[in-house]
Amino acid sequence: MGKQLLTVSLIALVISISTADDRSNARSTGMAYSSMVSSFGTNAYGINPANFDFQKVSKIKIKAANNQVVLKTKPLFPIWEVSVLSVGGGYGSDSSIGFYNDYLSYLSIDRQKFINLFTDLNAVLDFRQNVLPGERTDVNYDFELRWFSVNLANPKYGAFNITMSDKVGLNTNVFSRDEALPLNFGVYYDPNSGKTDLTNVNLKQAEAIAWWIRKYNLGYAKQLNFKNSSGIKSFSIGVSVGLVHGFGNVSTYESKLEIGTWGVKSNNGVNHVDSIKGKQDFHTQFALTDFFRDYKDGAESKFNLFPKPAGTGYTFDFGIAMQIGTEWRIAASVIDLGKITWDYNTVTNNDTNYFAYYDFDLAATDPTYNALVNDLGGYETQDTGITFKTDMPTKYRAGVMFQPTDKFMIEFNWLKGMNNLPGNSDANVFSLGAEYYPIYFLPVRLGASVGGPGDYYISLGGGVKFKNFTVDIGTHGINQLLTDKRFSVAVTSRIMF
Repeated sequence: MGKQLLTVSLIALVISISTADDRSNARSTGMAYSSMVSSFGTNAYGINPANFDFQKVSKIKIKAANNQVVLKTKPLFPIWEVSVLSVGGGYGSDSSIGFYNDYLSYLSIDRQKFINLFTDLNAVLDFRQNVLPGERTDVNYDFELRWFSVNLANPKYGAFNITMSDKVGLNTNVFSRDEALPLNFGVYYDPNSGKTDLTNVNLKQAEAIAWWIRKYNLGYAKQLNFKNSSGIKSFSIGVSVGLVHGFGNVSTYESKLEIGTWGVKSNNGVNHVDSIKGKQDFHTQFALTDFFRDYKDGAESKFNLFPKPAGTGYTFDFGIAMQIGTEWRIAASVIDLGKITWDYNTVTNNDTNYFAYYDFDLAATDPTYNALVNDLGGYETQDTGITFKTDMPTKYRAGVMFQPTDKFMIEFNWLKGMNNLPGNSDANVFSLGAEYYPIYFLPVRLGASVGGPGDYYISLGGGVKFKNFTVDIGTHGINQLLTDKRFSVAVTSRIMF
């Protein structure tokens, strides 16, 4: 049990110590992710592939032959657009960011601390009161590194997009302290022998899912213009297909541990146990690239940027968009339809066995102690080489944008995921975002959203926009940060020519 929890934590941290698909989109982040209608070019990746191709025009003043100033339309149509090393991520919990950090520390618990949870009363009480939350809570972590995204658009043939991105995520539900470790255990101290019995300890863990995946996407979009229409000005359709490499997946389902310890006594600073008996109900499956298999209690690892995948799959995105008049635009998309087949270094474990161990020291030099730890880790009940499949974090999106001038726009979005995989939520999320240019090269952004993990979010962002280069930064959940719960940030750069 402890080994699998260590791996969950490790996957969640690996990218951040080494270097929603819109996590790496800073413009979207600053608008509370209300940008699926107004994100174009490389910014449309992972949001709406229809917007890879967008042929917008703007009126400019020029001098005619008679020196009179007239208005002419000029295509605002970057042929090439390149984004490199855009990053973003978020973390937190319904309880507090402090709890998030404490719980991750528990996930990476060492062997001695794990045993202390049912052999040492003070350790049990400390864990219950200072780590477990008073109410059920979610713990979420997701990080995206968009290595590169290239968008090539042609007014006649449409737009092509190539993107490579990594996603790391952790989703887990944590039981309240009364559910996870009820106060019904028994404690008996024998003053004659100096021994302590700690019985009826019941530890429950909820579901936890962590993964690291990489996507190689190829997209295409085409905008159809209707010049003579007074209503619909254009209609766009786009698709994106991708190869998915999975480098790690750990899924731990609701687990229970019922345990009793008798005759605990300290001998020269080392606790001796007369007997430990109990029953474990533990269910997990995982597939790991060699980097994780080689990782042992913080020892040297073999990390590289292109490890052998533990799973392979596919992803499919589809989107449409429509320009109505000069001020309104609507769009809809479905993102990340697909599955991953995990077939390398796979392990499944359904451990429902009773166990009993007698007369040993709580020390790594004692073989009985090591046998107990290995039993709790499920090493004797593992099945290897089992192939299993997981879904991609599929999302549905729809939105409407109103843009009365080139300086100001406002957008409303709806988002709903099909599952609660890392970086996704099956709750309805409604968001409202705005963008304003007080100066032609300096956009400022504001947004708010409700739904999903957390009650509501307020977002802020901005950027600097030059002729051929833009850089944006966005923060999501300013109010959540003030209440010490959740926070997200992203940085994006683009080159256009």
